[in-house]
Amino acid sequence: MLHKISQFCDKINSINKMAEDLRVLKYQTPKSKERDFKIQNLIETIQADCLLVANDKGDYEKGNYDYSGIDHDDSMLSYKRKK
Repeated sequence: MLHKISQFCDKINSINKMAEDLRVLKYQTPKSKERDFKIQNLIETIQADCLLVANDKGDYEKGNYDYSGIDHDDSMLSYKRKK
């Protein structure tokens, strides 16, 4: 796993919240074009987040990875001098 366990759990909770919002939007909101757009947006966001979680394979190591897609490894910073 490339991320912290807490980040993994937070991402799952986020996906669950979006799924519940999607259910309410779909079944408890009057139909409209705006509603349909929001539904499609939520579906695509949930799918993308699930793909992030699904592609995070490997052994767990305590690291500096987050779900933004940016590796925040200090060695990558340009102001650090190489010895």
